[in-house]
Amino acid sequence: MSGQDQAAGLRKWADLQRQQRDTDEGGQDAASDEVAPAAAVTADDAAAYTQEAMAPTVASAAEPATVTPPRPQTPLVVVGLPHTGAAQEDKVRGRLGQWSVLGRQWAGDPQDWKIQVVMADTPSLATLAKEHARWALWVSSDADAFATMYRVLRQVKENGGPKRLLALHEPHLPRQGLLENLRDAAGHYLDIELLLLAR
Repeated sequence: MSGQDQAAGLRKWADLQRQQRDTDEGGQDAASDEVAPAAAVTADDAAAYTQEAMAPTVASAAEPATVTPPRPQTPLVVVGLPHTGAAQEDKVRGRLGQWSVLGRQWAGDPQDWKIQVVMADTPSLATLAKEHARWALWVSSDADAFATMYRVLRQVKENGGPKRLLALHEPHLPRQGLLENLRDAAGHYLDIELLLLAR
């Protein structure tokens, strides 16, 4: 029985009850005779409604909503940025995106990286180095870049950080000069391997 049929049956039943009450109060037996045929239909409707209401609820046969699992992300810890936070993480993703556009498969989709920006002097650096395998040094290209990046690498060493970092630099920054000098100094003085990206 449909919901509309049930509602109509209940309305008829309520109307019958009201008419019977009026008949009992006013002594109008004729009204009782007029409603009798409707009473038989209404009783059946009410019985059917009661059975449906008492029946156990059955789950809908509709397919369950498809839940898309979150994409797995590869952790990448980055040192060398001036601050932590979402804006710095977006900066790193933008740089990875530049390498991806150049066809570098290792960069993949920037959204596949779980970026964590940390300061090189953080007390938990040694713990993070044990927990995470992929580290990068953010290399800026301003006039003071060498001094700034070397200072960051020295703090990484002093605080028990990783011994191997990827130099995350602008795609068209030449190797000669800043990058090679930084790599050589990190290896010779700090025993840190700085990996330079192929152009």
